Amino acid sequence: MRRLLPALALLAACADGGEPSSDAAVVYGLLDSLVFLYDQNLIGRPVGGQDSTADCPLGGTVHITGTTAETESAVIDLVFDMDACANTGSDYDLAFTGAVAWAGSFKPTGYKALSATADPLRADGEAGGFDVDETCALAVTDRGEDGEVSTVSGEWCGRDVAF
Repeated sequence: MRRLLPALALLAACADGGEPSSDAAVVYGLLDSLVFLYDQNLIGRPVGGQDSTADCPLGGTVHITGTTAETESAVIDLVFDMDACANTGSDYDLAFTGAVAWAGSFKPTGYKALSATADPLRADGEAGGFDVDETCALAVTDRGEDGEVSTVSGEWCGRDVAF
């Protein structure tokens, strides 16, 4: 599942006007956290209805509900209801609060077509070298073909994000 995220090197995104932005790092941090939470809490469980509450990597909790299925791809339709759910990576140290809907399909070979949406979602901490303290809407897609680098695009806080 880790292969589902694009390389950190692509995080050098800019906001409208060309100023450096933490937006791509926030979105990457969220997607990275969703993957971690999925891997730690749902891998190896029977497919079908899911309802699990767990601790987040660095504090806070998450309540995961929804469904999973297995065809040629893993198919998910999940909600991650996070309460100060903290995680860190090489370009982010964030806590998220809010319900994120994560839906689509993926294969271990790299193919994926996933969407992540939330309204509102709170992100607090540091991302891309900037302090982050925002509560707003998220709507992104994460697409990739077998053996190819994936692309993420959409909006965070009404600002375009793409990497």
